Amino acid sequence: MAWYLVFWRNRSTATVVPAASAGQARSHAQHRHKKGYGGIVAARRANADDSRLIRRGAWVRRRRDGSSPQFGSARSKARARRQRSAYRHWL
Repeated sequence: MAWYLVFWRNRSTATVVPAASAGQARSHAQHRHKKGYGGIVAARRANADDSRLIRRGAWVRRRRDGSSPQFGSARSKARARRQRSAYRHWL
């Protein structure tokens, strides 16, 4: 079993699911689907950094281009935090 990140159209936070394949990850994530998430955009296997976050119990955030606001400079993290705050009401 590996960790997979399932990305939704209207969310900046991926749903983390343990699965054997990307297809299985999609079907597992579909059970956790909530109104307002939009459709599933992609399912990717978690890399080493993401797996570390998952084990710590932290949410895994990824942008559509695959970069992450959780790794990088303090300035980029602050920018991501401000952006999330602006959309907090529907996240």
